[in-house]
Amino acid sequence: MEYEGLAGAIADYINNLKKAKLDDFDKEIKKVLKDFDEKMSIELKPILNEADREIRKAKLKIERKARLVEQIIKRKSHRKQQANTYSYNQWLSVAARVARGVSFSTHPIKFTHPSAKGASSVYFCASRIENWTVNDVYLSTSTLRSPDVDVAYGDAKLAPIAKFLQVRFEKDSLDASISRGDYSALAVFAQSPEQLEGWVKGFKLALADKSLSSHLLAKQVYVPIGKQNYHLISPLFSSSLAQAIYQRIADSRDIEENKAVRDAKKNNKYSPKLAVSYPNTAVQIFGGSNAQNVSQLNSRRRGKSFLLSSAPPTWQTQLKPPVNSKSIFIGEYDRRARYQAGNLQQYLLSISKCDGNMPMRQQIGAYLNELLDTLFNYAAEVQSMTQFTGWSAHSKLKRAQQMWLDPYRNDPLFQEERAKGDWQLRIADDFAFWLKRKLKHEQLVFGEVEHQEWLRFLSHRLREFEADLPEVSR
Repeated sequence: MEYEGLAGAIADYINNLKKAKLDDFDKEIKKVLKDFDEKMSIELKPILNEADREIRKAKLKIERKARLVEQIIKRKSHRKQQANTYSYNQWLSVAARVARGVSFSTHPIKFTHPSAKGASSVYFCASRIENWTVNDVYLSTSTLRSPDVDVAYGDAKLAPIAKFLQVRFEKDSLDASISRGDYSALAVFAQSPEQLEGWVKGFKLALADKSLSSHLLAKQVYVPIGKQNYHLISPLFSSSLAQAIYQRIADSRDIEENKAVRDAKKNNKYSPKLAVSYPNTAVQIFGGSNAQNVSQLNSRRRGKSFLLSSAPPTWQTQLKPPVNSKSIFIGEYDRRARYQAGNLQQYLLSISKCDGNMPMRQQIGAYLNELLDTLFNYAAEVQSMTQFTGWSAHSKLKRAQQMWLDPYRNDPLFQEERAKGDWQLRIADDFAFWLKRKLKHEQLVFGEVEHQEWLRFLSHRLREFEADLPEVSR
């Protein structure tokens, strides 16, 4: 009888299983014959007396052949029995009885915990739900029109049953057909409506749990809805969504397929195809070296699932002139130099009870230079903002700091006052007061000597810095 459509795909699948099994039996029979020939040659090798050589030789052959015939008859009998079990009707009956050991789902419980046995997995496909509205704004399982269904089974012997339920013909599959209530592909093999009903009932156990249940190793959220009443929410990992994401990212990284696009991008040339990339991805591994123990889709992914970056955006702060600051030693510079000032304070505390020497003075000088480097870097950044030239006229900054940070201000009186250079000493004085405040500690005492030393230290560096200032637009 010829079968068509999905029924034909079912018949082909069972026939292929039967052929593979019978081929194994044929190989076993050939091996038995080969072993017989080898053993006969070994046993007849010992040298026998001429008188009984032929008699014993004949006797051994008869005994061996008898045992060989017995083994072959036994194997052929078993082969015939196996062939009968692969008749469509009988195989489907056995498969329906054991199908409960197979679990079809889009959200398998095994990804949450491998030992959460007995807990329910979920099989969800939005396209199979009547009047379901898909919101494409959010990436979720509901946005998958035809999700890859995952399969899990506790015994490897159930693998053929799992593959059988996934048999496809064109765009249809057996599991999808059963889910929507179309049993016509199975009906052509059934001998009675009662037998068909039994098959459907058995196969449906693989597609959905009869009753939902959770497990102490599963993730559970109890939401109170009244007095001693709760809704139980059990979040499950979506293997189907993980498969869709994995496939999309893996395809974008296919070297051969996207080589032309990548080369065009590298050489800054046009390409009709889009260059797609997914940066900052992470990989999560399920199942270790035994990915197949988790699920079928997990095995196809070799245990890997891509994780997209969920970090918040990194904002790059745009530096602006300190228009609202009264002093640069209160705002941005104070924030940048806080750590360096703390290091200097800690070093001074560590040598407070020691007699000063040259290495100590050199180390203090190094710390001071770090503070001044940070100060001049900040000043250079502000001075380079020529698009805001003249901003200091509306700022709250001290006059001396305005002259330093806004050198290209178009104001003759301002430039004349700036050219005198008196402002540099006032800035050095402000720095010395700021540093004294930052180093303040009950074990450290600073007087006028230290103040003048810091003032001179900055004044010298400030003159060098000012000498390197570009003359553009001054």
